[in-house]
Amino acid sequence: MHFTKRFRYRFGDIDDAGIAYYPSFFHYFHCAFEDWWSDGLQANYAQVMHEEKFGLPVVHVDCDFRVPIRYGDEPDIHLGITKLGNASVRFGYWMTHGDDPAVRCRAEITTASIHMGTLKSPTCSRPARFRTSPPSPSPPSPFRRSRTRSCSPCG
Repeated sequence: MHFTKRFRYRFGDIDDAGIAYYPSFFHYFHCAFEDWWSDGLQANYAQVMHEEKFGLPVVHVDCDFRVPIRYGDEPDIHLGITKLGNASVRFGYWMTHGDDPAVRCRAEITTASIHMGTLKSPTCSRPARFRTSPPSPSPPSPFRRSRTRSCSPCG
């Protein structure tokens, strides 16, 4: 599974050094995450959280900033699942720019699956849509492949 979305860095995203202010990376990663739900999974994440009561709060972040992003840059943000556990999902995000395959920033963001009403792990945490997402062509990922634990179908 792979998803890509292009975002433009705006004036408010830039710090005094003339490069992207580091929290803006996490903002755009989350924007890509929400767009992946809408465009990739055909599900509105707000509805998933409020109606299905399923949420994926962040519990761990690992991020490397490699090449500066500047005002007006339009990097592609790539999103992929690097590990799918029974009660967590680790997402890999990386930025490239135009035809240059060099990774400008990469992050692994681990989320815990929770029931939004109780804030506890649901009986079956892994939604079926993660198991059945169709593969899509993707650029090389900057993440090593990791093993995933199996999960029996829920329901």
